[in-house]
Amino acid sequence: MKKFVFTLRTVFDYKLTVEKTQKAALAAAEALLRELYAEDKKLDETFLRNSLAREVELRDKTADTQSLAAYDAYFLYISEEKKKLKIKIINAEAEKLRCQEALIITMKELKAYNKLRDKQYQEYLKDVAAEEEKELGDIISFSVATGK
Repeated sequence: MKKFVFTLRTVFDYKLTVEKTQKAALAAAEALLRELYAEDKKLDETFLRNSLAREVELRDKTADTQSLAAYDAYFLYISEEKKKLKIKIINAEAEKLRCQEALIITMKELKAYNKLRDKQYQEYLKDVAAEEEKELGDIISFSVATGK
């Protein structure tokens, strides 16, 4: 009896490998995005902490022009860093979305290959059943013809 062979097995195996690498790329994109959001949160906290310190100095009238200039330069630096970070976040989100879309396409293809494999397997089972029935018919015909 012949053995079942899926005709697109090499393509299916290749797509499984592609799926694995795409999942890894998606995980890396998500990790980068988490890092960027954490950095953004840290910048917000730093900005808030320093602005509160500035308010205290202004309220207590202990701020001199040099410290105010330093605060302004620092706040400008933080706002520039936030702008750069926002661009990185937008790019990382786009990369994550691209990875997700590619993974979805690959998973749909794998699902189609699974359905095709199942269909081929069902046809194989029908062929095997027909072969067995033919052999049984031949045995019965032989025994009837020979009288045994």
